[in-house]
Amino acid sequence: MKKIILLILTVIFTFGTVGCATNKETTNNAAKEAFSSFLSGDTTLLGAQVEEKGIPDFQDDMLEYEYTYLDVNEDGVVEMLVQLQDDPCGYNAVFHFDGKQIICWQSDSVEGACRDYPLKDGTMVRQYDYSGTRSYTLFRYNSEGEKVDISKVFARDELIYSSDTSKCPYYEVDGTEVSKDEFDKKHKLLIEERMLKRDAWKAI
Repeated sequence: MKKIILLILTVIFTFGTVGCATNKETTNNAAKEAFSSFLSGDTTLLGAQVEEKGIPDFQDDMLEYEYTYLDVNEDGVVEMLVQLQDDPCGYNAVFHFDGKQIICWQSDSVEGACRDYPLKDGTMVRQYDYSGTRSYTLFRYNSEGEKVDISKVFARDELIYSSDTSKCPYYEVDGTEVSKDEFDKKHKLLIEERMLKRDAWKAI
């Protein structure tokens, strides 16, 4: 009797797992279709966000954009990331499809010293370079498209202004001062070794 019950539970679990996988695949395909239509010039699913978020025309022949698909909020469904070709400083964006419309979570072409870029597991990095300093904030998006910080590494490599009395050089990991060697190791572990490869990006 126990064997029969175990067999029934195994069958139910197996079909349930297959069903979930199939649903995710269907949802991912629908998201990619919506994104593809958007990249081709159809902004219907974005509505007023095009003007509100300052989303550029990705069909503009004057600039070269590229995109990739990654799950940046860990729900099993991909988002679309767009940037100027190998230049997230120039422009970077994240788009989410909720099944009915495309929602822009990030669109930035203004802050040249700051840029967002993805790591290969969908974790995002916001890098900010200013006045001899570098800061790297690792984060994920939640289901509402809000930024949830995971870790931060910071370096002050030089003092640009003679009036600046800040400690230099100075290195920090998650609020704690560390040596340069410790900073370099952490930066390599958190970012360098997890960078998305160039061939993951596709030209628009």
